[in-house]
Amino acid sequence: MEPHYPIRTAARLTSLSVDTLRAWERRYQAVTPERTNRGRLYTKDNIAKLILLRRLVEQGYTIGQIAPLGPADLQDLLAPAPISEPTSSAANLQICQLAQWFADFDDIRANAELNRLAILTPPRDFVMQTLFPLMREVGERWHKGEIGIAEEHLVSASMRLLLGSLIRLHPPRPDSPRMLLATLSGDQHDFGIIAAAMIAATLGWSPLLLGPNLPVGEVARAVARTRPAAVVIGNSGRKLEAPALCELAELLPPAVAIWLGGPLPDQSKSMLPTSIVLAGTMETFEKLCVEALPWSRKV
Repeated sequence: MEPHYPIRTAARLTSLSVDTLRAWERRYQAVTPERTNRGRLYTKDNIAKLILLRRLVEQGYTIGQIAPLGPADLQDLLAPAPISEPTSSAANLQICQLAQWFADFDDIRANAELNRLAILTPPRDFVMQTLFPLMREVGERWHKGEIGIAEEHLVSASMRLLLGSLIRLHPPRPDSPRMLLATLSGDQHDFGIIAAAMIAATLGWSPLLLGPNLPVGEVARAVARTRPAAVVIGNSGRKLEAPALCELAELLPPAVAIWLGGPLPDQSKSMLPTSIVLAGTMETFEKLCVEALPWSRKV
């Protein structure tokens, strides 16, 4: 059965406020969600159209002009992207400036700007449009020898503190499913699982971050104590520990989903148990989160 999403989840997926969703429906009939005793429920098609509408409004169209159009017509309007290039250039300059501040050890200005963006930007957009590009820029500078390990660690430490504070702004509801996040022994890179925890928290999960470099046995022990609905294993892409993942799949109860994040070469996929679900991108992870929520499965 096709998943349906409540209004707050729809707002998070589309980066629109709940008030904007209601106004677009009431005034312009932008979409027609199902109405039940649980409130509005949105389909994947509803979500896709709302995202197109938001992007076009950001490009300068008025919602009254475009709300009656179908997805194909909306996509045609979006294709030329008349103002996306300047916006992208401005964003790139902003990322470069943040990276340069960190390279200069000017964490005061860098963190002040990150805090400002975190306040002004929806959580998902902040992660996808600011934090991930910043980490890529810093990584490229490190590989070129333009910055050292100290600068890279400075950025990572700032990211951890900021994402941790953002996670705490989204306390779980009483029936929120538990999610355990870690990287396995030998993988010290935890930025991906911290960002994933924040995305999961905004969608209604209760994330439990165990951090990097965790032995398989410790993950299994934590699962036995906390009984999560899903275990997320971060993968930096430097080396896939297939035997450890196979061992983990054998140790965990079948009811516990195992999601593997991060880049994965095609030839490595055949080495993994079929019970492990690949979440190579944050978009895939986000989709898995939404579809696995208990209030989505009830519909």
